[in-house]
Amino acid sequence: MELSEFNIRYEPHGPIKAQCLLDFDNDLQHTPEEDQWTLYVDSSSNPKGTETGIVLKGPNDILIEKSLHFTFKTSNNQVEYEAIIAGLSLAREGGVKTLICKTDSKLTMGHLNNEIQIKDATILQYYHLVRNVIQSAFERVCVQHIPRSENVRVDILSKLASTKIKSRHRSLLQQTLFAPSITNICLNLDHTENWTTPYIQYLKTGNPPPNTDKGWLAKVSRYKMIGDELYKQGYG
Repeated sequence: MELSEFNIRYEPHGPIKAQCLLDFDNDLQHTPEEDQWTLYVDSSSNPKGTETGIVLKGPNDILIEKSLHFTFKTSNNQVEYEAIIAGLSLAREGGVKTLICKTDSKLTMGHLNNEIQIKDATILQYYHLVRNVIQSAFERVCVQHIPRSENVRVDILSKLASTKIKSRHRSLLQQTLFAPSITNICLNLDHTENWTTPYIQYLKTGNPPPNTDKGWLAKVSRYKMIGDELYKQGYG
């Protein structure tokens, strides 16, 4: 009544369309331009064994941390590959299709980017395993080198130290590996006998075929078994 002198008239509010509510809700949500996931890996050795830290970081402050402990003897390069395999498995379970993998090992980065030749038979098996996982489960994986000074959080995680970080979604996982990942590789082989059969049998068993001479032994020494595949060694 007091406002009537100002010619102010009350009108009831009309119905709000459902699309308006959806638009308002979308405006409040932080939607990244790209569904980008980043994987960080690092390893640490101590008298109790070797441990590896894995951090998988996604959009909307999603952070998944995983710590690996090895009960078997491993080399530094082997540990890096085990960490990458575990990180890829973690990302695959989360439905990640595009991934940036960052490691402080320039050698591992060079291997996976086909910039450095792999000379170790065990590492070559790891290389093939990682490539198979990438090709079968991801659309694109980019492997990059990160300085150790920028990989501090993963280094701390690899030492199993507890830290806190502000995040809306945070998860910490721990796993113990009792055997190398390459022991689970199953290959489909063609068992048809050919000229490679005596070479493979000798390199696997150490027993030469009958009626062999020194020339054949010198020739077979140029070959090498990697897994169940026969390779000829080059001069390099």
